[in-house]
Amino acid sequence: PRTALTGHAILIGYGRVGGLVGSALKDAALPFLVIEDADKTLAKLKADSVETVAGNAANAEVFAAANPEGASRLILAIPNAFEAGQIVLRARAANPAINVIARAHSDAEVEHLKGLGADTVIMGEREIARGIVEEVLGSKPELRRETAEPSVA
Repeated sequence: PRTALTGHAILIGYGRVGGLVGSALKDAALPFLVIEDADKTLAKLKADSVETVAGNAANAEVFAAANPEGASRLILAIPNAFEAGQIVLRARAANPAINVIARAHSDAEVEHLKGLGADTVIMGEREIARGIVEEVLGSKPELRRETAEPSVA
């Protein structure tokens, strides 16, 4: 069934990142629903009175049930940038004005998602580095992009 919500946020994924985002949205009393495919997570969300759409958001019927035409924001908390990119395209087609926030793990993923229409792409590793530098320097740093990917030691 299609949601009756309008002016809402659509939160894709309710794992470690999506769970933190969802808790903040709930605490702020902002209207949102969650598209999730894990049965245990869906059951917990329903028990917590959070509206859900069961399934994969890359599926057209599942995504349509979240009323993207009437939504104000799309938050992609899933780690797969390829899948997130497909959802960004679907959201932009349904609602060109929707505000799209996505997550990424590399500069290439940031560029990929922005190129497909995401308004804001947050790279986890950069935000962790920013938090560490802020603790060390006592101020919010402006981190410049490195020319090479850091090596994994």
